[in-house]
Amino acid sequence: LQGVPFREAYKIVGEQIENGTFAPSSQIHHTHEGSIGNLCNEQIAASMQAVLSQFGFDKVNKAIEDLIR
Repeated sequence: LQGVPFREAYKIVGEQIENGTFAPSSQIHHTHEGSIGNLCNEQIAASMQAVLSQFGFDKVNKAIEDLIR
């Protein structure tokens, strides 16, 4: 559908999906950070852990534990 205006391509793909003839490409060319082909889950998890470690949950959990004893 290269060179076809977006609106027309959208319509064509919609019709193909409707009548069961749409065959998506199996090649993924998405390589930018955060895209489906490069989610960066490990980096996101590490960043999240770094932020969470600053909250001092250990002190809060200990205080709660001391209160309910």
